[in-house]
Amino acid sequence: MSTFFSLFKTNLSRSMISFSFLLSTLGVTIILLFTAYGGAHDNTDVIYLFVTSIGGGTLFIITGILPLFAFSTSFASEWEQSATSFWLIRTGVRNYSINKVVVSALTGFLTTCIGMFLFILLLRTRFPLFVNNSTGDPYTYLLDDGKPMIYLIYNIFHYSLSSALFAVTALWVSTYIPNRFIALASPLALYFIIHRFMTGLDIPQYLKINNIVEGSYHTGVAFQTFLYKFIPVLVLCGLMGLAAVRQIRRRVLRD
Repeated sequence: MSTFFSLFKTNLSRSMISFSFLLSTLGVTIILLFTAYGGAHDNTDVIYLFVTSIGGGTLFIITGILPLFAFSTSFASEWEQSATSFWLIRTGVRNYSINKVVVSALTGFLTTCIGMFLFILLLRTRFPLFVNNSTGDPYTYLLDDGKPMIYLIYNIFHYSLSSALFAVTALWVSTYIPNRFIALASPLALYFIIHRFMTGLDIPQYLKINNIVEGSYHTGVAFQTFLYKFIPVLVLCGLMGLAAVRQIRRRVLRD
């Protein structure tokens, strides 16, 4: 167990204290700022700009592309450079592979989360946090209750979970095809394929991939709404994580 946590701290340091993580996080902030710029006016507020800046292509860039650079391609890079043996000899296959999954998810989550918080902080230097409720998402009643910061935290964590899902997907794909470019491109490609396949399926809305990644399931209670996002993401990350651990073991045994 001490080996696992020691490797976890090392991997987390490698991912977060890196130029890639810095650029990815700032990239999230900058893209949101550019998107929000068109909707800014004298009577607007931070929450309005936050909500209007997230959507369409912006959402996929800040959750499905930028969060992958810091750590999700690390296995592909190490395999291409024949560096996996250095870590495997010292930590073992199990510790190595599980750490890849956990740190990929955490780094993906934090990239979007920190980038969004920086965006909020920068907007607060010019705009009030909240003036009028002009949103229509499932967390909107928190604004009516006078809890704009709780509203923002729920939303930021909600979108950051999508980043964690995409990050684990990239790692999972890279264990089968250890190529950095394929690892970066595959999560969004898989998402659109699955989305198209699920469009006509008669299954609950909260289980459809577009709802898990882009939308939210309205329950009327913020925490329950968040759980309908968190649990599917956790299950999907867990399944892909298990598959990635098995595939890394197979690769090591065959090598």
